[in-house]
Amino acid sequence: MRQDAPAMGLAKLAAGLTLWVACMPALRANFTLPSDPGTMELAGKFQDFMAKFGKTYNSQEEMIYRFKVFVQNMETSQVLQDTELGTAQYGITPFSDLTESEFAKKFGNPVSKAVPFGPMEPPRSFTGAPRFCDWRKKGLSPVKDQGECASCWAFAAVSNIEALWKIHRNVNCSLSVQEVTDCTYHSRGGCLGGYVWDAFQYVVNNSGLSPSTLYPYIGENHRCQKFKKRKLTKIDGYSILPRDEKYIANVVATQGPVTALINQKNMQHYRKGIIQRSKVSCDPNWLDHAVLIVGFGEGKIRRGTWSGSYWIIQNSWGKHWGEEVG
Repeated sequence: MRQDAPAMGLAKLAAGLTLWVACMPALRANFTLPSDPGTMELAGKFQDFMAKFGKTYNSQEEMIYRFKVFVQNMETSQVLQDTELGTAQYGITPFSDLTESEFAKKFGNPVSKAVPFGPMEPPRSFTGAPRFCDWRKKGLSPVKDQGECASCWAFAAVSNIEALWKIHRNVNCSLSVQEVTDCTYHSRGGCLGGYVWDAFQYVVNNSGLSPSTLYPYIGENHRCQKFKKRKLTKIDGYSILPRDEKYIANVVATQGPVTALINQKNMQHYRKGIIQRSKVSCDPNWLDHAVLIVGFGEGKIRRGTWSGSYWIIQNSWGKHWGEEVG
């Protein structure tokens, strides 16, 4: 799958992504293994985690602290696994050495307390969506990595524009996420988070975006640059869809991917499968992450014989997170 993922009701979900690389053998070699078997096993997993994701730490003290965080996250993953209602599997991810608050700060987005005032999609009749739809098979842009910049909103919007140009115009384009990040909010920069509707409005107001080759992504706030003569993929506007999943599925099936906001609370520990959480453990009204819906389908849920619907989402955390990453 790549950085994509299934979900439904914004409560069931699945996905795929990547992160950083590097290593520090000295710190890894000096890591003292605890004596009891249970902790020794976790220490071995932590060393494997460091090697797999190229993790390095500035001191022995920091590495010991990250090991403690890692152990706590393994316990959290087990609780999530025990209470999971779908087929999702939780465990070691590139983010297993981050506390919950650190993860939220790095990758969370400001929560919108109300639906923004904007163009609403007018109600229309439709015959109903098919049971399955997967736009990944049509050659969408590859999974991207926002790094430690809270720019999910910009990635979701730009990936949406790229996908629709590919589907409707058969044009492959790689647009500048950095331009959206730098220029949408001049006063503070987009690495502090933002909203997809502001990203779309920026593209409308500026008659398109620069290509990523001209304005590459650096993953941090930078002074806004505008290359007016190099703009690509102009859009005329955007619409906010009704909160009706059948309606949204029909739009995805007939027009292409759409952006969506989700609750990312349990995604730090997610590995693969269809997520279905209770509202107690995943508030559907706390929407702090922007993604791209690239399809949907139906599948069996592990607990019981119920067959449920799910969304397939494309995330922006790189190819080492989520489904089909090995």
